[in-house]
Amino acid sequence: MCSSDLDQVLPARYAVDEYRMRYASTYRDGEPIVIVTQFFVPRTDEPAAFPVYVNGAGSTGIADQCAPSREQAGVENWGSYRLYMLTMAAQGLITSQPDYAGFNDPDRIQPYYVAEMAGRVVLDAARATLNWSAETDGPVTAEPAVIIAGYSQGGQTVFAAKDMWESYAPEVPLKGIIGFAPVTNMASHMLTLSPVAPYRIAAYAEYYGEEQADASRVFTDFWLPTMPEDILAKCVFDAVGYWSRNPAELYRPEILDGLLNDTLDVVYPELDALLKLNSPGFVQNDIPALIVQGTEDATIPMSIHEAFVARYCEAGNVLNTLMYPGADHFHLREMSYRPVLDWIADVIAGDVPPNECEAS
Repeated sequence: MCSSDLDQVLPARYAVDEYRMRYASTYRDGEPIVIVTQFFVPRTDEPAAFPVYVNGAGSTGIADQCAPSREQAGVENWGSYRLYMLTMAAQGLITSQPDYAGFNDPDRIQPYYVAEMAGRVVLDAARATLNWSAETDGPVTAEPAVIIAGYSQGGQTVFAAKDMWESYAPEVPLKGIIGFAPVTNMASHMLTLSPVAPYRIAAYAEYYGEEQADASRVFTDFWLPTMPEDILAKCVFDAVGYWSRNPAELYRPEILDGLLNDTLDVVYPELDALLKLNSPGFVQNDIPALIVQGTEDATIPMSIHEAFVARYCEAGNVLNTLMYPGADHFHLREMSYRPVLDWIADVIAGDVPPNECEAS
């Protein structure tokens, strides 16, 4: 599918009630944790059931002050997550915007780009919403239909959720997933958005062990003395303005060479294995997926998008794409608002658009 015009935002169909919910999830090795989510419910006086829409945020940082629920869009707009979720709820979706694991937890940092943790968080958000529906005495309940969507980092989240769904949460009635400019290739992302790499290496070191992701083996000495403090102090825009956008200034030469020439498995095999482990999407199932992508996205170059689509299709999956010529990494949710709502309605009704993988 292609679209070249900015789609007009639809008038709200419902007023919306806003809540903050806490729900149970699990950390590594099954350790129980609590997740905070912003929760939005269409308001109606008559009994009504609405589909569930769970959203994975893009990069905001890894320390508590950077949690998506703490975004102040009028001061520093990380993704207008609250406003976006309100608009989706106003169209007749029960929406949930969870903070990732590690946020609102003084003992941890966010396990940034750890696919299994991101997948758990959104699948458990869907579970929590369905549990709320079963227990509520109000007129609004959840329809047994879940869509999981995500922007940028949240794109990794949705493909991780798809891969994990049958083994982790098969009772969740997952009808479709949507990736807006999804980050699906961790090694490529190390090059195209290098300033967030310190987050990733710190998170991998905490989650998998420092021998697997040692900052002193990845970054040049210039950045290392204050990096532990900087990681905790800087949310995403400060990070992007601080750590170099030039990978040659940030990475040690052998790491840069390994990333550029696809030889990281020789240079730092442990890190290479983690980057591949956390590049999800290739477990085969019949969950429909929609990718919304801009052709001028410097974070997700078209070559990376096309390589992912080819491998995704080779795995036997179901895919639609919505391409925006000239669009960059930002504003795709706004640009695709109407066609995305139409796609959601179609897949929930069981009228899945033709599988583009079958035509490739």
